[in-house]
Amino acid sequence: MSEIKVLSVCGSGTVSSAMVGERIVELLEEHGYEVEIQEVNPGMVKGAVSNGDIDLIAFTSPIDPADAEGIPQINSVGLLTGLDEETFLDAALEALKEMGK
Repeated sequence: MSEIKVLSVCGSGTVSSAMVGERIVELLEEHGYEVEIQEVNPGMVKGAVSNGDIDLIAFTSPIDPADAEGIPQINSVGLLTGLDEETFLDAALEALKEMGK
């Protein structure tokens, strides 16, 4: 299994990001990934990516793209609502493939 780290971002960095994070783990484990989730609010993104170990960012609240330049940033509202999860999954798998993971 490939290990990846995903930053899950919601307005408060707690409830929605935890729900989305759980679904990301389920979906990506089905594709052979071992996923670690870190939950934050938008104001914490820049600090959370500063050590360079985040592979993907999944967000349900707007973030400043400049805070995480070079890291794929994928809208994950569909994972929260249960609608259109495939769009998130396709984007995440494509980004991971491009990274060689």
